[in-house]
Amino acid sequence: MLSVFPTTTTGMMRVARLVVSRPRRRCWCRLSLPLMLILMLSLSLPITRSLPADIVQKFHDPEVERMNHLVVDKNTGRVYVGAVNRLYQLSPDLLLVVKEVTGPKGDSTACSMLDCPREAQKRPVDNVNKALVIDYTTTRLISCGSLFQGMCTVRNLHNISDVVQEVKEAVVANNATASTVAFIAPGPPNPPVSQVMYVGVTFTGNSPYRSEVPAVSSRSLDKDKMLNIAEAAVTTGTRMYVNSLSRERYPINYIYGFSSGGFSYFLTTQMKNTETPIYLSKLVRVCQDDEHYYSYTEIPINCTSDERIYNLVQAAYVGKAGSVLAGDLGITAQDDVLFAVFAESDGPNSDVPRPHSALCVYSLKAIRRKFMSNIQRCFSGEGQRGLEFISPSHKCISTSNRSHAKADDPDAVTEVTAFFLKPEVCWSAASRRVAQHFVVERVTKRQYEEESKRAT
Repeated sequence: MLSVFPTTTTGMMRVARLVVSRPRRRCWCRLSLPLMLILMLSLSLPITRSLPADIVQKFHDPEVERMNHLVVDKNTGRVYVGAVNRLYQLSPDLLLVVKEVTGPKGDSTACSMLDCPREAQKRPVDNVNKALVIDYTTTRLISCGSLFQGMCTVRNLHNISDVVQEVKEAVVANNATASTVAFIAPGPPNPPVSQVMYVGVTFTGNSPYRSEVPAVSSRSLDKDKMLNIAEAAVTTGTRMYVNSLSRERYPINYIYGFSSGGFSYFLTTQMKNTETPIYLSKLVRVCQDDEHYYSYTEIPINCTSDERIYNLVQAAYVGKAGSVLAGDLGITAQDDVLFAVFAESDGPNSDVPRPHSALCVYSLKAIRRKFMSNIQRCFSGEGQRGLEFISPSHKCISTSNRSHAKADDPDAVTEVTAFFLKPEVCWSAASRRVAQHFVVERVTKRQYEEESKRAT
C-alpha cells in the first residue's frame, strides 16, 4: 500500500507509518577509512503509529501482495509502480489512472528470449517487476520483469498501456529473488550527450541462457539498439561478467546505483573473495566514457558504531548535502552525498541481516579520493590488480619517475605514468593504460605537480 502524509511542522519525514527517531549515539562511516556518520537507526526503537487522519491519500490493490518499484516523474509528479504481475500509473495524489496486467504468463527457464524448444514445459509464471526507469529524453517508461529471461518493455510515459517497444533481450534477473539495479546516466558513445541504462544483475544459474547476461553493463537507449550492449567489441565492451568458475559460488547482490562526477556507481553486498565466505559491502565504479570497462573498480564500504560493524548495505540514496550537512562534512551545499543504511550480518559467514541498522553519510568527494588513493597505492607496487572472480589477479607494478633534466627545473621533461584521476573528470584513457601495464608518457615536472594537486 502507498500512502501520502502531510508535511509536519518539525520537518520530520514519515514513510509507511515509521517515524525516524533522533540520533541516539555517534557512529563512524568507513570506506576502509573513517568518515563521518550523521544518524543511528534501529528497528528495535519504538515505532510511532500515525493516526488515520494523518493520511491524505492511499493506493492499494487487493489483488497484489507485493509492490517492487516506484518512480515519480520529476516534471509532472505522476507516480509509476511496478509490482508482481501489475504495472500502475497513478496521479500525483495516488489516484489510479492506468493498470496494466503483466502476468502470470506461460514460461519456462528452458526457453530463450525468442523461442522455446519442443520439450520445454511451460507453466503459468508470475512476472516480478525487476526494474522501473524513466527515460526523460524520450518520455518513455522502461519496465523489466522476470519473465522470458528478464525482458523489458518500453512504454509511453503519458499512458503506460501504450507499449512502444518490446525488447527481445535478456536484461534483468529471471526469478523473484535475484537482485537487479538499473538507472539511466551518461555513457558511450558520446557522454554526457549520450545516455545509457546501467544494469547490475545477480547471476541466477537457472537457465542455460543466463551466462549471456553480464553482471554489470551499459545498455543503449537508441531505438534501433534498444537495451543492447552500448559498445561491444570481440573481447571487450560496456559489460563485465563474473567468470564461469566463480559465478555459481560468488553471488553479487546489487542494492543501488547512481551517477556522480563522470562516474557510475553500484552498491553491492558480496563475499570478501571467492575463497573467504565473509560478507561485506562494496562500492563499484566505472568511468562513463569508458567503452571497454577497463576502469571497472571496487572498494569496500561499511559503517561502524562503538566497535559494532554494520557490514551489509540495505538501501541507499544520493542527493545534495545542504548547508548544515555540508558544513559538518567540509564540502559545499551542492556537492553530492551518499546516504546508506547498513545492517549487521547474522554471523560472520552470513548474508542475512540482523534487525538493527545504521545510517551512514558519505561525501562523494571523499569516495573519489579513496578510489584514487587505492589506485595510487597500486602504482607504488602495493596490493593486487584484478579481481579473481572476473580475471586472474596480478601484483601491482611499481612505477617511478625518470628525469631528463635538472630536478629543480619546473619545465624539465619527466617520464611518468600518465594517470591523474581528477575528482570531477573520468579518465578512461588512463584506465586503459593501467590495463596495458602502465604505459609511460612524457610530461614536464610542472604539469605533473599541477595535475597531482587537482587530483587531490
